[in-house]
Amino acid sequence: MSRPFNQLTVTLLKYLAEKEKAALPELRQQCAQRLSGKDFYNYIFRLQQQELVKRIDNKVSITEEGKKLLARLAPLKDGVWKLVIFDIPEKHKYVRSVLRGKLKQLHFKKWQNSIWVSPFVLDGEIEKEFAELGKKYFVRLIKTTQINNVADLEKMF
Repeated sequence: MSRPFNQLTVTLLKYLAEKEKAALPELRQQCAQRLSGKDFYNYIFRLQQQELVKRIDNKVSITEEGKKLLARLAPLKDGVWKLVIFDIPEKHKYVRSVLRGKLKQLHFKKWQNSIWVSPFVLDGEIEKEFAELGKKYFVRLIKTTQINNVADLEKMF
């Protein structure tokens, strides 16, 4: 199971993703209510150790690992609905179970028994995985901008 990250990590990573680099005093001001002086520097050090941020002199920037984590923890909506439809036989229930777990990690929600939906951006690697699964099992990824009566779907997210 992956380690949970607190909301401050998400907030700081979002802030750094919007800016190219941020000065330490500027970041410290962002965290002033949550962390005291020494705690703030320890926190930045831990983020460096996890390779989520990079510190050069008095500036901090987000790393590629930080961007990946941010995409996983706070995904962006792109206006395109993604539907995953599957029909995996009972004799392959392990594959079905793994697929459901992966869909949950990707912020998909169960719409009907074998239909899962998400409004969030999907990484190209994930789309390739769905294509590979589609070759062996009945797994289809459908991307659309037109679904009638989306109010119930929007409430899910």
